[in-house]
Amino acid sequence: MGVLGLPRSRRPISTISVKLKEIAMQIRPASPLVAALFCVVAAAAAAAPRIATDVSSMRSGPGARWPVIAQIPAGAKVQLDNCGPGWKRDWCQVHFKGKMGFVPANTLAPTSSSVVVAPLVTRDITAVRSGPGNKWKVIANIPPGRKVAASACQQGWTNGWCKVTYEGKSGYVDRGMLKRKGAVFAR
Repeated sequence: MGVLGLPRSRRPISTISVKLKEIAMQIRPASPLVAALFCVVAAAAAAAPRIATDVSSMRSGPGARWPVIAQIPAGAKVQLDNCGPGWKRDWCQVHFKGKMGFVPANTLAPTSSSVVVAPLVTRDITAVRSGPGNKWKVIANIPPGRKVAASACQQGWTNGWCKVTYEGKSGYVDRGMLKRKGAVFAR
């Protein structure tokens, strides 16, 4: 059976076209509302001051594949230019120390007068391992809600693991065990 309840071989092309037109007509009226919602969210995000919550890599474009042009430390104030939907997805355009670039929206937190990178904290009891993976030895455990300093959250063979320092010990933690405290778009 096909999507329209008819066997695939018996479904006329005109029936498919009619059904697609019906679906398109249902979606089309909502599109301006969705666009308006995105505009309101973007305007509100731009109006609120932000701070960095932990080290954040400022990139030359809106995505992880763009080159890193600066490292913004936790607590550093940045000027927020725009956080936009669409191709930019979860990236915000910011100015920091005279440079314009992009940072992930979930690394920013509001303040009373500016924007900062939101700090990384543990979600639950978090194991610090000697290497990036579950097979590496546990060298420490971090209680829930504790701030950690992350020097890198890697991609590639260490995908999903962040190199962190906590109470003088350095190691790796599962990225899923960390969150941005106070981030505008928390993940």
